[in-house]
Amino acid sequence: MDSTVDIKKQIEDNEYKRYTLSVVSWQERLVVENLIERVKKQSLQEDIVDYLVPIVPEVHYRKWKKYVKERKLYPWYVFVKSKMNEKIWYIIRNTPWVRLIVWAEVHPIPLTEKEYQDIVAQIKEKTDRLEHAVPFREGDIVLVKDGQFKWTQWVITEIDGNKGFVYINIEILWRPTSVMVPFEKVETAN
Repeated sequence: MDSTVDIKKQIEDNEYKRYTLSVVSWQERLVVENLIERVKKQSLQEDIVDYLVPIVPEVHYRKWKKYVKERKLYPWYVFVKSKMNEKIWYIIRNTPWVRLIVWAEVHPIPLTEKEYQDIVAQIKEKTDRLEHAVPFREGDIVLVKDGQFKWTQWVITEIDGNKGFVYINIEILWRPTSVMVPFEKVETAN
């Protein structure tokens, strides 16, 4: 009997802290929706106040078109800001697609504020630079789709993934000249 009282005291924490939930792949948003619904049904909205699925935009290129796609910065993880007590712990652990609360063997251990701020800084940095998914590798043969060298094939010598450009060596007056071409103006030659 005393051990259950001790465990309850270990779980009980009335300060808001951030916890990491390990979830089933591709179910992060569904976990958040389920948690919100379950917390609402139990009238515990004041105990769990924030949910975070770190998502950043990423630029992709397909069939001559550029589009922005969301990418999960930490797939398989959801972050919650909550108080911790036996009810909250039970709700979280028994929410569909939640595998476990990270670092919670006897009682949940929250993230430090610095760890959480590092995650938020990563999201901001990657969103600000709008990452390009690099569809090419150095040495790939690409077909130029626009400009003076339209429909000619060249070898990629360098890639600038941050800016979304490849460098190809083209021959001008029988000399190789490095030319910078945006990702959307080249495609892999088959």
